[in-house]
Amino acid sequence: MSEIFHDLEKLGFSGLENTEIFSRGREKEVKKVEQGQKAELDPIELEKSTLFDKKHECPVCFKEFTSKAVRAGRTRLLKTDTDLRGVYYGCDPAKYDVVVCPFCGYAGAGKAFTGLTSMQRKLLKENIAQKFKGLPPSGEIYTYEDAILRYKLALYSSIVKKSRLSERAYLCLKLSWLYRGKREALNSSDPMYAKKAEELEKSEKEFTEKAYRGFEEAEANELFPICGMDENTYSYLLADLARRSGKIDASKKLLGIILASRTANNSVKDKARNLKELILEQEKAQEQ
Repeated sequence: MSEIFHDLEKLGFSGLENTEIFSRGREKEVKKVEQGQKAELDPIELEKSTLFDKKHECPVCFKEFTSKAVRAGRTRLLKTDTDLRGVYYGCDPAKYDVVVCPFCGYAGAGKAFTGLTSMQRKLLKENIAQKFKGLPPSGEIYTYEDAILRYKLALYSSIVKKSRLSERAYLCLKLSWLYRGKREALNSSDPMYAKKAEELEKSEKEFTEKAYRGFEEAEANELFPICGMDENTYSYLLADLARRSGKIDASKKLLGIILASRTANNSVKDKARNLKELILEQEKAQEQ
């Protein structure tokens, strides 16, 4: 297994080279909003204006702290990628979904941060809290580097507490989105642009493939809704992750099921038709 957790070593965690995520145990960001429109604030100030400090109580060490969060209604959706990643004007909300306790190091996304069992708390104390050396300082906004580190800590926390496969798969999906966002935010005039873009694309694909595997396994072991998705939306996401992972036949099969479904709504069917058309275009391009 690749050393996806190597950057957690600076937080106090070592020997994670063979950590298995799913072992059983439970395009550049849009430059302008409209043609000719310019942001009133520079990117950092614009992002800062969407944030506030949200209070939390850690469910492991019970200490209180604050974490940066995105104000409701302060971001504007520009488009949605085929894997359901939203692209926003002003801020990438995905960077702020993970909450990390600065005292014990426990991390989680959304509702998964709370509601721990006594056994999970014990596991997190022994495997996270006792080793955690603290987060590196961040500025007034989270960079993509900050966000990726926080998500990896959440992913490792989810493994330690033996969370559902879907929780781990969702974190992998969000990590793939962060690597894509970081790649889209690169300065194309940077002499190292091509190399950096290639490395980020590789990391994105790695986590896309992990998300596909995790969601595929979760479907066989969990009841819907899974990660807030009904069966048809879940199948659509799985179809696109399969496409992005090079499993075209699996993607086509899932899309066929959605299009033939009597329960899938028009929105999901429209997405499925568009994705099927995209696959056909890609196949034609490969034949030429």
